[in-house]
Amino acid sequence: MPRITFLPTGATYEVAAGTRYYDFCQEQDVPHPFGCTVGSCGTCCSIVTGGAEQLDPPSRDELDTLELCTNEKGARLGCQLFVRGDLAIKPVD
Repeated sequence: MPRITFLPTGATYEVAAGTRYYDFCQEQDVPHPFGCTVGSCGTCCSIVTGGAEQLDPPSRDELDTLELCTNEKGARLGCQLFVRGDLAIKPVD
């Protein structure tokens, strides 16, 4: 089972492969902000510090939203992520 490490707290959770990161945060009450949940607002902008290769590549729409939100390397929108392997992530400050 893949593991998600939520870096602000250091907590690690096991999840089923293919779990949507948004759903995981809701189920575990992980303090990660979300807005629209469809990739257009940028509220859930996150930095993936480990496991990015385990994620599907960002869509053109996700890249467009990220471009408006941050210049941070490793940035992704949490609402667009499906966990396929171990992942270390934190919200953008």
